Amino acid sequence: MSSYFNGKVGLIRILFNLSVFLFLITSGPNMQAQTQTEKSTTYIYDKKPSIMARNVKAGARLFVPKNSIKNKLEKENFMSLPAPIPKKYLKEFQIDIFQVNCRNVYRFSPKENKTDKQILYFHGGAYINNIFSGHWNFIAQIVRSTSCTVIIPDYPLAPTLTYLDAFDMIYEIYKMLLSETDSQNIIFMGDSAGAGLAMAFAEKLNQDGKSQPEQLILISPWLDVSMTNPEIEAVQKKDPILNAKTLIMAGNAWSGNSDVKNYMVSPIYGNFNGLPQITIFIGTHDVLFPDCEKFESLAENQNITVNYFKYNEMFHVWVLFPFLKESKLAAEQINALILD
Repeated sequence: MSSYFNGKVGLIRILFNLSVFLFLITSGPNMQAQTQTEKSTTYIYDKKPSIMARNVKAGARLFVPKNSIKNKLEKENFMSLPAPIPKKYLKEFQIDIFQVNCRNVYRFSPKENKTDKQILYFHGGAYINNIFSGHWNFIAQIVRSTSCTVIIPDYPLAPTLTYLDAFDMIYEIYKMLLSETDSQNIIFMGDSAGAGLAMAFAEKLNQDGKSQPEQLILISPWLDVSMTNPEIEAVQKKDPILNAKTLIMAGNAWSGNSDVKNYMVSPIYGNFNGLPQITIFIGTHDVLFPDCEKFESLAENQNITVNYFKYNEMFHVWVLFPFLKESKLAAEQINALILD
């Protein structure tokens, strides 16, 4: 990435590329750790953001359109398609594509030394945007680092479809995985809206008395699509990417005729008892941060096991930016959770 910074032209180039990336998803670290419950730990990365992270935030403020969700929802017959898988990954990994409920499911596996662990990964995108190129890069990094198999569903999206259609599809995928391996070899992981979906699906399985995965790893999770937390307003001024008002529109589309505080749409209103180990990665300059704080407090009061990784002044889904120092650290932490 250093070549991008050779003068003003390089700086403009990287800001432009970062703006496109963000639009599609619309010294050692100084950390403190403290035990919250017997098994839960909060990790606070309280170092100032790296220069590169600050450049990303600056580029986002300049180039990311705050009304992109609104504009897409207002388009007639809007539909988002997944980004193509980069050709280099077709050579590096075993990639299988199959269909469930007439939609594609992608399976990434290492060609050698594959472990028994399987990660069911739910992509983000405010429930209206599909898989983008950054997701493929992040998935490749996980497979390369852990030798796990990662399954990525192209699940149904709003405004054409709702959470009910998505639940139908991912339940069939989960049944398939359980026919192939034990539930303790399965991890649910997701970013943003996908992280909310992962948790909501785990809550639904729990309510139905079904087997739980081994753990949930949630990156910048969207836990409450109602966006009614009064703390959001203060954080909105610091968030360079997300717009709470347009997120409400996406949440309404995703919920269909259901209450937006239905736990299958907003998992913060669900029952946390009986869920597997939950880990959250969140930045403090993300409008979804207040609800992560709320969830962490609720879980602590109920003695629910949660690992909470809080990164000072980081923005939405920074973990998916592989060139950031903070992202590399988070990736190491995620790999350790998977391999534990």
